[in-house]
Amino acid sequence: MKTAYTNTHDEYAVLREACGLLDYSGIGLVRVSGSGATDFLGQVATRGVEFLLEGQSMTALLLRADGTLLSEVLVHCHAGHYLVEIWPAQASEATEHLLARGAAAPDTTVQDVSADHDVLAVEGPASFRIAQKYLPFPVASMGYRSFVTVDRDGQPLTVSRTGVTGEYGYKFFAPAGAGQALRDEFTALGAVECGKDAVDVCRMEVRFASVEHEAADGRATAFDLGLQWMIEPGKEPAGAAEQPRRPVCWVGAEQMTDRPARGTALTASDAAVGVVTHAVFSPRLNRVIGTAQVDAAVAASGQEFAVADSGVALRTISAPFLTATSLDVPLD
Repeated sequence: MKTAYTNTHDEYAVLREACGLLDYSGIGLVRVSGSGATDFLGQVATRGVEFLLEGQSMTALLLRADGTLLSEVLVHCHAGHYLVEIWPAQASEATEHLLARGAAAPDTTVQDVSADHDVLAVEGPASFRIAQKYLPFPVASMGYRSFVTVDRDGQPLTVSRTGVTGEYGYKFFAPAGAGQALRDEFTALGAVECGKDAVDVCRMEVRFASVEHEAADGRATAFDLGLQWMIEPGKEPAGAAEQPRRPVCWVGAEQMTDRPARGTALTASDAAVGVVTHAVFSPRLNRVIGTAQVDAAVAASGQEFAVADSGVALRTISAPFLTATSLDVPLD
């Protein structure tokens, strides 16, 4: 995915106010089939898929052998197989992980099918109007995390409602080579190309955890990112809940003009209490906002800390940081 096509501020405005076009180049797609596919996914992911119906998708996590967080994935239930979708930043390692585990799984075929698809998405309050042009039913009847495969010029096109910004969002899985024509259609309908930096800001604002940034060192657990709710009982890695620090969200003071880097220390009364894990500038809030890991004793909303290298204050808050525009836009 490109970082930006124009600039992050303008692309952010498109995603929050109109319709952005996202190119998921580099996305990981792994096809899991066979009579053992359901059991296999139940073993390698933190949530079972046995109750997933055809046309539905669900999120889960992949963990390394030591319990650290490898990737968040989206599992789509198709007729006769599952399609595991992996965010581009984790696609290489997570795909290798699934292929290695699948090689020893009975009655299961695990295939990397990333090269077989072009994947694009439209995101934003107006994105549903574009999605409607490809659906044979009212877009309002399409539930979140559902998908349908339609015929487009004699080729299959899968449309999935799986937004990642808090706004309306629809992803399109086209056969490899068909993406450019689809992109041209979207732009002709008013979609504007947006990069991953603008998406990252939107994700932070509605508190969708960013594995790419918050688990960048490869040592973070699901508990470190507040994603333990995605682990079914009995699948928790040993000791994961005993971490001495907890994740919090924060808003910087007006004087904070620069984003503190990952790992920047936070203090309270000159005592070190944690570190920044990710920070972005929110145009709508006109503030630097972010996440941090802090000592369990002070991991609560309303706490004030100082950034160690500047002394600028920040305050912890409850997520999300703001309400998405689409919540006030009816699907009609």
